[in-house]
Amino acid sequence: MKFLKDFLYDKNDVLIALIILVLAGALIVWRVDVIMEYPSTLVAEIDVSETTDDTAEHANEDTSSETSSEESGATGSESGGVMTDGILNQEVTVTIPGGSATGAVDALIAAGLFESYDDFVTTCQSSGCTPENIKATTYTFEAGMTKADIAAKVTA
Repeated sequence: MKFLKDFLYDKNDVLIALIILVLAGALIVWRVDVIMEYPSTLVAEIDVSETTDDTAEHANEDTSSETSSEESGATGSESGGVMTDGILNQEVTVTIPGGSATGAVDALIAAGLFESYDDFVTTCQSSGCTPENIKATTYTFEAGMTKADIAAKVTA
């Protein structure tokens, strides 16, 4: 009995540390699906908020859409009408999430500002920006901005 008592007394710190590690590992394994779903949940929340904003804007524009499109001659040929010939034709607010550059660019693509990640990278390279320097925050892009202006603003 004395041997067991001495062994536990000498090794109790290691034993407690092992118990904590096992519990932490079990918690992570148990909740790894929730942890891995977080980025897609965040993107879905961004899409919902942008859709709500776009719906409100379009409801206000419906009464004057025929007049404004005839006057401006805009066809909305790129990205559902947000960009026309590489120029932003309305004010757009986008919240860019933190994390990876790909996830951040996905928010710009969802808003219709770029067609793909490669489009963003190409625009950044041609305007002297580093695509990986994209900053996570909320941006408001004014009508008349080009893709190069947008890329420069989000990577500044």
